Amino acid sequence: MRLRAGVAIWWDAVSGGRFFTVWSAVVALPLSTVVLAPYASVDTPFELVTAQASALLVAAALMAALLPVALAERRMSSPAACGVLVLTALMAAAVVRPFLNDVLAVGVFGLGPDPAWAERIVTNVVAWVSVLSLVAVTEQLYASSQAARGRLVVALQAVTDEQRRAGHYEQESADFLATEIAALREALSALVAAPLDFERVRVFADGVRSVSHRARDRAGMILADLHPVRSAPPASSAARSFFERLRPPAAGLVGVIFAAGSAPFALRSGGPALAVLVTVGVVALCFGADLVSRRLSRGSSAQRRGVRLVAVWVVAGLVATAAAVVIVGGRTPVPLITIVSLPGVAIIAALCADAVHRGRVESRQLGRALRTVVRSAAEQASGARRDLLHASEVLHGRVQGSCVMLAAQVDDESATPDDIRAFELAIGAGLSDALESRASAVSRAADLAETVAVWKPVLSVSSNVDPMAATAMADALVSTRVVAVVAEGLVNAVKHAAARSAAVDVRGAEGGSGLAVQVRTPGRLRGDSRGPGLGVAGLGPSARVFQSGDDVVLEAFVPTVASTPVAVGQGRGALHDSDSM
Repeated sequence: MRLRAGVAIWWDAVSGGRFFTVWSAVVALPLSTVVLAPYASVDTPFELVTAQASALLVAAALMAALLPVALAERRMSSPAACGVLVLTALMAAAVVRPFLNDVLAVGVFGLGPDPAWAERIVTNVVAWVSVLSLVAVTEQLYASSQAARGRLVVALQAVTDEQRRAGHYEQESADFLATEIAALREALSALVAAPLDFERVRVFADGVRSVSHRARDRAGMILADLHPVRSAPPASSAARSFFERLRPPAAGLVGVIFAAGSAPFALRSGGPALAVLVTVGVVALCFGADLVSRRLSRGSSAQRRGVRLVAVWVVAGLVATAAAVVIVGGRTPVPLITIVSLPGVAIIAALCADAVHRGRVESRQLGRALRTVVRSAAEQASGARRDLLHASEVLHGRVQGSCVMLAAQVDDESATPDDIRAFELAIGAGLSDALESRASAVSRAADLAETVAVWKPVLSVSSNVDPMAATAMADALVSTRVVAVVAEGLVNAVKHAAARSAAVDVRGAEGGSGLAVQVRTPGRLRGDSRGPGLGVAGLGPSARVFQSGDDVVLEAFVPTVASTPVAVGQGRGALHDSDSM
């Protein structure tokens, strides 16, 4: 699974339209000049500088030749064609580079030729493809993570405004009910303090009806039309130092890359036996450096982790250099290149590892915060609406009913003290019931409509719920599970695309055993998001995220039969604790 995800990330970088960038040139120049210069016939410091100068000129010429490819890849609409173009151009540059090096080094600067073309070509291909791919992956992941973070931050600010509106709405609704119920109690006390007649009871009943209607009207208010509160813009995260951006790369990655680049030189110098020895030794050395850097990173700050990582790989480079000098002797400066090249590859891989990790962690944290705020806003608004509707129903039915019966009685005959006392107790109990909050843990659960309403400032969400699904969602637990799926899909919509639309479809499954929930949004899955993340996994084994044409689709099955097993986290917990994909 990790290998497949890594290949997907690499291919997205190759075919994403920004493989060749300024950072490619920044890395390719020292790679070509220091590591891949024609050192075969170098014996003196002057020849060393000459070889590096010829390599620098060739690298500059190749970059100029690749510039049209860099421009073309940014204009290509087909990722596959773009990837083929980039790889073809990269391979061609790596293959032709040794020949161009000899043209300058031998023909212009007078250095000796190096006829080991196969070994040189393989080394160049491995170095250019692996290192420039790491650079492209790192740059793309940083860019996509920054874009996703920006969208999530904007969305979080928007729904935070909605949460504040919901908070104001909830508080003002509670104040409204408390004030109106208190006024009705005073009116009731005034009513029973004097002789009753039909007209006085009717006036009191009209007051009850007015409060009931206003409570119902208030329950239907749209949050977006209330309290235009703007939250303060989020503080930008502090800039990180170079060392803070280094994280131990995937175990074995540096060793495999460096062994592949070293094997051709070892094969040329000492045959298959030396090639095997060098390959095994490099992989073992790098694996040891991986383990040491990870152990030293535990419990340390990001700054210290980066410093220790660089120190470990510099030591590994020194060890590799010493071993190379012992094997091939000190007659050539080639072994000294390892002092720079091995730590250099490790640092680039460490930057890439940090880009992958940081993108996932930031998206996960912001996604969790976004879901929490949306849930809170929706629950506050839902609870306030339920309290208002409950008060309206009690006033309209129970309280007004008592008023109608007393009015009919006093219209025909005088009410006895017992009748008045019974009326006062009944109305008082009804007013207390109307003021009682309905916001229990289950009844406060945000419904789908309220959740979609909270998302409106961020996304234009269309929802299609068939009659069977609407009936099933009358159950609070089923509704909560559906909302969990929709919330996860909408968070992913913000994460994976700048589009501002989403479509929610909830349909009853055949046999009535559950609901099929689908959230479809325009966009493309990020390369490091292939496969279910923690948030999707928390929705149950049926949940999956996939690319469908130009849309990202989240699908999940929500059971409605009580006996159906439910994955841990698929209920209310998925809203509280799940992490974004």
